[in-house]
Amino acid sequence: SLQERRQRNKAASAKYRAKKNQQYGEMRSLIASLTKENELLMRQLDHMNRENSTLKATCDSLRGKKVAAEIIRQYL
Repeated sequence: SLQERRQRNKAASAKYRAKKNQQYGEMRSLIASLTKENELLMRQLDHMNRENSTLKATCDSLRGKKVAAEIIRQYL
């Protein structure tokens, strides 16, 4: 009957809305988790970039000292 069909439609609509709300909540949770992970990775990247710059400067300094030592050795 029409009333039964309306009742089934109402139940199906409620089920659909509940599923969409659950999916929305899961997406919000996933976004929050990925945002946190991204922030952590960005901090790690910044730290590694700073460490890399320090290591490059150390290598340049050591390379310069090695060249200087070789030049001095040539004249001794």
